[in-house]
Amino acid sequence: MPASPRAEPTVSIVIPARNEAERITALVHAVRRQAPRGWSTDVVVVDDGSTDGTAAAARAAGARVIELGPRSGGNPAAARNRGALAAAGDPLVFLDADCVPLEGWLPRLLAGHESGAAVVGGALDLPPGLPAMARCDYYCGWYHVHSRRPAGEVPNHPPGNLSVRRADFAATRGFTEQQPVAYAHEELAWQAEIRRRGGRIAFEPAAVVHHSNRPGFRNLLRRNYRWGFSAIESKAPTGAARLAWVYGHPVLLIAGSVPLAVGTTVYIMGCWARAGVFEPLLMLPAVLAARLAYSAGLVAGGVRWMRHGAAAAEVRPRWE
Repeated sequence: MPASPRAEPTVSIVIPARNEAERITALVHAVRRQAPRGWSTDVVVVDDGSTDGTAAAARAAGARVIELGPRSGGNPAAARNRGALAAAGDPLVFLDADCVPLEGWLPRLLAGHESGAAVVGGALDLPPGLPAMARCDYYCGWYHVHSRRPAGEVPNHPPGNLSVRRADFAATRGFTEQQPVAYAHEELAWQAEIRRRGGRIAFEPAAVVHHSNRPGFRNLLRRNYRWGFSAIESKAPTGAARLAWVYGHPVLLIAGSVPLAVGTTVYIMGCWARAGVFEPLLMLPAVLAARLAYSAGLVAGGVRWMRHGAAAAEVRPRWE
């Protein structure tokens, strides 16, 4: 008897989405067009408590949809975990709904796994036409993960454009669903687990998506405060950070929070200048304000964590 044809390998793309009805259709179509020859795609959209037509639009575009329900309250970490459980493929690709993949994105992620990496993170680039404060928010957050950075091994990678081998991810606890970590550093714990077992996290700058940060000066401050609030809580136990040793001394971080804001502002400017991007220099006051908001969150969240540790109650940090 002739041998039966081998089934095509499948890659799963998990997209957490909340109130993304206006752009989820285009995103699902863009992802499905990325499948390289010999591969099939399994697109899983996890509707995280949307109040618009996100779920219906995603289904109509050809995605499988999981609805967490209105009580989910917006928890992208839980949405990613649910999507991973339902996914059929290997590897698992996590893609944020406010991203748009560029040509060659998915093949580049898959090639990274073929080179032996357990986790492959792609670049988050600035799309054209964003308002000034949305661009500033982008510059404050993605100075380590844009396409002008060199490829290579990294200690961690944000979950907005990220691929992981199914078995490697399944052997971890998954994304941290507890607040305040769930909305800022939810990937650090499981990536630290993979690295402790000898797995490699690789940055692939050619796997590019455009990431649309939200506009508004208030949003800029709010997001940076939130990132700072869970920084010590997430990085001190895991060590999944650049200069990880610093997070082993949270008292020093808290005491030096204002000089830290100034220092990181200079560092961010230097990162972009080395990449040949000088617009952040024109936004220097706003970048400094964002880093001061980050430091304020660092102090508030760090003191909370040092007082209560793992027993601390869940809290959603807010910049008011």
